[in-house]
Amino acid sequence: MCLLFGIAVAGIPFTAETARAQEVPECIDSDTDGNPQATAAWWSRRSAEEKKYISELPCEQRFIPLVCIFLWEPDMRGCTNRGVAEYRADKACTAEGHALLSEAHSACKERFKKSFTPPFPG
Repeated sequence: MCLLFGIAVAGIPFTAETARAQEVPECIDSDTDGNPQATAAWWSRRSAEEKKYISELPCEQRFIPLVCIFLWEPDMRGCTNRGVAEYRADKACTAEGHALLSEAHSACKERFKKSFTPPFPG
């Protein structure tokens, strides 16, 4: 009886980690470090707001809220919106053929940001 109880208790944390790992959005969970339990534990410590911003952005932009988390930014929404604006402006202006760090690229980014609609309006 004690043996069965011990096996059941030992198996509970293992199955709980598996359930949490399924919630981690694609592109965040990485196989490169070989530690999915650590990723699941990190994800479970994220607030609902942080999870929303990470999950609702396209895969290639999900690093932006992660930077805000790393910097302990108190305005998570504002930080994410600013980062997305900067990222999308840079991509659009580079696609137009402006050389990175040129005055034309900088002017293009400023024009882009004036008409930019943030993904998480306040």
